[in-house]
Amino acid sequence: MLKKGLKEKSVKVILVGSLVGMGTFTYMPEAWAAEGTSVIQEEAQTNSLSKLEIEGMELDQKFSEDVHDYSSAVGSDVEKITLLAASPNENAAIYVNGVKMTDGKVKDLTLQAGRNTFEITVSDGENETVAYTLKVEKLESDDNLLTSIGLSKGSLTFDSKVTAYNASVENEVQSVTVTPTLSDSAAIVKVNGKGATSAGVKVTLPVGKTTVKIVVTAENGDEKTYTLTITRAAAKVTESKGAPKESEVQKEPSTETSKAQPSSDKGNKSSLTSTESSDKGNKSPLTSEESSDNLKQSSGAS
Repeated sequence: MLKKGLKEKSVKVILVGSLVGMGTFTYMPEAWAAEGTSVIQEEAQTNSLSKLEIEGMELDQKFSEDVHDYSSAVGSDVEKITLLAASPNENAAIYVNGVKMTDGKVKDLTLQAGRNTFEITVSDGENETVAYTLKVEKLESDDNLLTSIGLSKGSLTFDSKVTAYNASVENEVQSVTVTPTLSDSAAIVKVNGKGATSAGVKVTLPVGKTTVKIVVTAENGDEKTYTLTITRAAAKVTESKGAPKESEVQKEPSTETSKAQPSSDKGNKSSLTSTESSDKGNKSPLTSEESSDNLKQSSGAS
């Protein structure tokens, strides 16, 4: 007779024995194995990983099935990653943050600036679930640049290497909308202290020069300031339509009547010429004989 041996739990056994006159037989007991039998135990299946990678990037250490925590760092320009993993248990399913992996990979895992944690679990529905942790550190961007500065009135030529600009507008322009465009959407831009959106920021313009400060703050806190000086022209001086031009103004006649002065005969008489004066002055005085004759004639006449 067969003796009852030790009880083997959850183990498949094959019992090979012989009975005299009955030939050979094979028996698989449910709970007991007989003494002197051969026991063949199948290898137990476990939930684990045999591979864990980030496509195109390196982990902080070489992968080992017994190591369950890993990390990696990527640049600020990396938006998404693809995770690769495999398990030696063909019946096991692999999940990344609750999403089942297909064909040994999970694509387009989005990264935010800072630390991103991914929980990788392995489960076959029978054995204990095993978890691995992957932490990916995404560096914060230092991009604090603009790609353009738009103006609702006036214009400027933008250059990414230039931070100071000038623009001019006519006197009729009382305000202008300034619209800066960021190089990195993660950065923040303000115009004269006001947060700028795609609609821009309205700036009031008095006559003369107005300085506009545009400050861009990168994701990592680095700042860059752009300066825009807008000059509004002075009002033009125009002539009044109702006022006559100086050339068209007629001079009024003088109200004063000039009094005619009678000409003076004396004043009109010409003075003696020097010749006449000379002739009179050149007459010689009478001689004594001529004077005596003149006296005689004067006496006879009387």
